[in-house]
Amino acid sequence: MIIGLAAASQAAAEEGPIRGGTETFKLNFGTIFNRSDTTMRVDGPNSRGVEFGLENVGGVQRDRSTLFTSGSWRFAPNHRVGFQTFSMRRHAEKNIEETLVIKDQTIPVGTNLSTSAKTDFLIANYQYSLLRDERVELSAMAGVYGASFRYQFDATNPVADIAAKTTAPLPMLGVSLDTFVTPRLTVSTFFEGFYLKVGDVKGGIAYYGLSTDYMLTRHFGLGVGISATTIGADVTQDSFSGAFRWQAHSAFAYGQLRF
Repeated sequence: MIIGLAAASQAAAEEGPIRGGTETFKLNFGTIFNRSDTTMRVDGPNSRGVEFGLENVGGVQRDRSTLFTSGSWRFAPNHRVGFQTFSMRRHAEKNIEETLVIKDQTIPVGTNLSTSAKTDFLIANYQYSLLRDERVELSAMAGVYGASFRYQFDATNPVADIAAKTTAPLPMLGVSLDTFVTPRLTVSTFFEGFYLKVGDVKGGIAYYGLSTDYMLTRHFGLGVGISATTIGADVTQDSFSGAFRWQAHSAFAYGQLRF
C-alpha cells in the first residue's frame, strides 16, 4: 500500500506544471499591440531634410496590433538563448499640412501624400543565471535588437516617388528577474539598453518590460505583459541618410508551451 501511494504521488508530481526556471524549451505565440511615435528626417545628397512626425504629418496608424513569436532554449541549467520576432505594416493617404523636404525633394502643403512604413523586428539574447533557485532567477543578458525600417512616400501632384530604408542592429546589455510565485505562476521583468556607433549607424536603445504567465496544464499556459522601447539613430547610408527616433509602448497576450 505504501509503495502504491508513493508511486501515485510520484506520478502526480510528474503531471504537475513544468516550473519556471526548469524548462528546456519555452515558446510563446500571441498578439502584440503597439502604440508608436516616429520622428524622422531623410537627407538628400545636396540638402538636409525637414524633421517630421510620421504619425502626425504622414497620418499612418499610431496604434497597430500584429502577431508575434518568442521563445528560449535552456541548453544548460544557468545558460539560455532567446528570441522575439514580429512585423508592422502601416499605410495612409493624407493631405499634408506642412511642407516636407525628403531626399532633396520638396513636397508642399496640401499635397495628397501616400505614406507606407514597414518594420521587421528580430530580438535575440543570451542569458546567464547569476542566481537561480525555486523562488527567483536573476540573469545577466547580452544581445542584439535588430530592426529593419522601410519607408515609401508617393504623390501625383507634384510627382513624388521616394523610398528610404535602413537597418538598426543595436547591441544590448541588461538584466532580467523571474519570480516563481507558485509552480504555475511566474512574474518576469527585464531591462536592456546600450548606446554606441557601429559603422555608419550611431544610435541608442532602451527596452524594458513586465510580464506574467500562468500554466494551465503541464505544458501549456497563458500570459500577458507590457513593454516599452525607444530607438534613436543617426544614419549615413546610400539607402538612408538622416535620423529617426521610434518609441513604442506595447501590450501583449500569448499562449506558452514549455518542455
